[in-house]
Amino acid sequence: MPTLRLPVTFLTHLARRCAALPRPLLLAAALLGAASAQTFGFTPTTLDIDATKNLVAETTMVNSTNAAARFTVTAKVWKVVGGNVVLEDTRDLIVNPATFTVKPGESQLIRVGVRKKPSGTELSYRILVQQEAIEGVALPKVNTGFGDGRTAGLNVNVSFSLPIYVTAPGAKPQVTFQATERGKDLILNVQNAGNRRQIYRNVVVTRGSVSQSTQMIAALAGSTLTFTLPGLAEQRGPLTLKYLSEDGRTLVETIAVP
Repeated sequence: MPTLRLPVTFLTHLARRCAALPRPLLLAAALLGAASAQTFGFTPTTLDIDATKNLVAETTMVNSTNAAARFTVTAKVWKVVGGNVVLEDTRDLIVNPATFTVKPGESQLIRVGVRKKPSGTELSYRILVQQEAIEGVALPKVNTGFGDGRTAGLNVNVSFSLPIYVTAPGAKPQVTFQATERGKDLILNVQNAGNRRQIYRNVVVTRGSVSQSTQMIAALAGSTLTFTLPGLAEQRGPLTLKYLSEDGRTLVETIAVP
């Protein structure tokens, strides 16, 4: 069961020598590595496929760094199991190219085709675009501190996770929220009984005087997500969930707590 935390959309993989570093340093390095990922860009960042049309989508990656970069692309099915998000290997997608090198200032087109026959329920996938080392080319370097004045330079390779949705026309989400107390914590279930995803961005949950936030909640079609909200059972009153909707509106849900 996940604890509601601010996720890093662009996953950052540290070099092997980071494994021996203290956890706070690893966390700081991961955040800095995510910032360095801004030197690579994708258009679009979400691949939407109409289930009744050509089951192909594409995105363009741009390398704005000053060095060549090599990447591999792997396809994952994106689903919820036991209240938790999981990514599993899949043969539902065909990715071309699966491996490529992009020179500085240049771009690479990535095409994705869907093998699986769509149904009335939206299909959800992700492609992971992961940087690989090139002999003679240094990986991006970030500097981070230990907190006692010492610093360390870390070489990082970056990975990007892009969502893919295969959606039938007229598909709609049907999301309900349920909150229950468990010890000092609050358990939040987000159930989507519909046949299309619902994305909540810039989420802030509040009960009493305590607020917690997360960058995004993706309620996939036909799924139930479960979150642990630490300490919120010690607060009183209903739970409010403030978020940015897919059409850019700021909305608020009020959830009763038995």
